[in-house]
This record gives sequence, C-alpha cells and structure tokens, in this order.
Amino acid sequence: MMGLRHAISVLGLCCSVAVSAEAADEAKKPNPAPLAFEVSERGPRLPWRMSIENTSDAPVRLVADPRLLSFEIEVPGKRKTERCHLPSGLVPSRPDARTYVMLGPGEGVVHHFDPRLYCFAAGGQWRLVPGAVIRPRFGWPEKTKTVWKHGKRVPVDVEQKPPFVAQTFDKDTDEIDEDSGSGTKELASPTFALRSEYARWAKTRLEQDRSRLDKAPIQMRLTQGSDARAEINASISLALKNRSKRTQRIYFRRELVSFEVMGPDGLVTCDAQPDLRSPDPQAFLTLRAGRSMTITSRLVELCPRGAFARPGLYLVHARLDAAVDGNEFGIDAYTGRVVSELPATVRIRTGDQPFLKKRPMRRMRNPAGRRGPR
Repeated sequence: MMGLRHAISVLGLCCSVAVSAEAADEAKKPNPAPLAFEVSERGPRLPWRMSIENTSDAPVRLVADPRLLSFEIEVPGKRKTERCHLPSGLVPSRPDARTYVMLGPGEGVVHHFDPRLYCFAAGGQWRLVPGAVIRPRFGWPEKTKTVWKHGKRVPVDVEQKPPFVAQTFDKDTDEIDEDSGSGTKELASPTFALRSEYARWAKTRLEQDRSRLDKAPIQMRLTQGSDARAEINASISLALKNRSKRTQRIYFRRELVSFEVMGPDGLVTCDAQPDLRSPDPQAFLTLRAGRSMTITSRLVELCPRGAFARPGLYLVHARLDAAVDGNEFGIDAYTGRVVSELPATVRIRTGDQPFLKKRPMRRMRNPAGRRGPR
C-alpha cells in the first residue's frame, strides 16, 4: 500500500492498483486533484470544449497536446466499448516540448475541437450517435496488470513509468524529477451522453439552399469521404438521384460542383471554374425514375492548393448549379441548384502544415476565480 499512498500524495493519481474491491472501484474513478479535466458538448452545431485546470496549491507542468485526447464510447446496441483516437502515426509516443505548459494554482488551458476528428467515419457517423455514453481521456494509458485471486481477476499495483501527461514540482527542490515514477499518465473526464439532436451532423448552410432540398427532382448526396494519407489522396463521392416519377436529364461536369469545406483553419470554398467550351451533348446524364449515379472526384483537382494541407478532419458540403437546359440539342434537361443536405467527412493523416499550431491550447487564468485546491 506504500506505493499507492505515495502516488496519491504526489499527484492524487488513482493508478490501476487494488488489493480489494474498494481499491478496484477507486481506480475507475475520474482523476482527483490536482488537475480537473472536463470535456463538454454544446450540441452538434458547435465545437466541443476541453478544459484542464490546476486545482492544487503547487505548480504543475502539463503536456497540453490535443493529440492525446481520446474517447471510450458505449454505443447503443453494441456490446463492445469503442475507442476513438487519432491514427497511430499522429499520436506522439513522448511529450512534445512545444506543448509544455506551466500551470500555477488555479490556472488552466482550454481547447475547442470537433470530436469527429477522433471518431472518424467516412461512410457516416455510427459511434457519436444519440444515447452514446462518452468517457473522455487525455494522456497515455496507464499500464495495468491483473492476477487470479479466489477465482476472480484482481488488478495489482504496477509501477508507472514516463511519459507522463502531468507532473508537479517538488516543494523541496522546486524541480521536476524527470526519471522518477511519479506523475499522471492519463486524465479522465466525467462521462456524458449524447442527445437526440446528434442524429444528424450538419454545418451552417445557406437558407435559400435549405428551402430547395425537398422540391428539386434531382437529389445529391455525398456518399463517401476518405481517410487520406495526404492532401493529394483526398477524394469524395457524390450520388445524383432522380426522385421524381419520370426520367430526368441533367448536364453534369465535375467543375460545375462547388464545395464548402470546414477544416482546422476555418471555411474554404472550392469553386473550380466551369469549362467555357460549348456544352457537350455527351455530358447530359440520363436518370430513370428512382435511379441514381455515383461520381468520385479528387478534391485536389477542384479545390485551392493547400485547402487540405493540415492534418485533421474536414467536413465537406457540395452544390451543383445545373444551368444548361439542352434546348440546342433537343434535350429537356433539368436546370437549377442541387445541394447536399448532410456533409461528408475527409480526414488527412499527414500534410505540408503541422497538425499542431503554435498555440495548441489557449491558456485560461483562474477560470472560476479560484486559487488552490477546491
């Protein structure tokens, strides 16, 4: 028990140690002082918020690296707990010195993010759904070990080794012992469940586009995003469907589709200039009643260079302006604007720009007017 008392006295860390059922339950509780870690959601139209605050009376060095965020998710109807995190190539195996933040008593950091960056689903979100129970984690997982005792698996004390996501300064030396086994490996946030409004993920749309969604005979859906290694590999698939009761013709070229891309650096519009040549009769698509056609495009050919240069998650909406009626060819083609109702997701694993910006997390001082432990 000396190891457990020592760990609690240094950082209040509940490691995966237990010699009884009570100790096992204690190891499952969210991290106690000195750091208060919390992730909160404000609905599917706003970014989620992550905050980490020093609630002790001693300085703490924190690895304020958003790449260390992950989620354990209980998905309705699924037996196995899902885990959402960045690809292994993006998660650091040791602290990045650029992300060190010294937090005095009552100080903290805050970060806003889109959780779909961590719970990526190119074909449609199935984990971040209504009723899902979210358990946020931050840091490197603790090492655990269990043994059989009286026919049951019981966790035992395991010495935790660096890397640590947080360490306190020794009050006697006013320094951090880099080689010691004292520190916080992982922080745990209180759990929360997603409400019914998470049934559909959408970003801000033009209101005039919304009013046309149910009226146009041609419907456009973004059916597939991509999990791309780099910007040059990013692609997207869209489907045009005839939902009317008669055959429809529509003039389609890839450059007639414009995209709105919401990424780590904000909104980017991909609006390739349309071909100025005379309309080609072969470009008129024929869609029979109830039929659809799928087209896949490389986004690098339609978007400004650098639009997907930073690793991260991108939400993509599409709009098609069909302006050629086909009269000169004796064709009765549909004209009007067709928009995607829901976005597709594109994740970029590596890029020309770093995943981390200069200030990955924003510092907040005495966020609730507190100093010292709560």
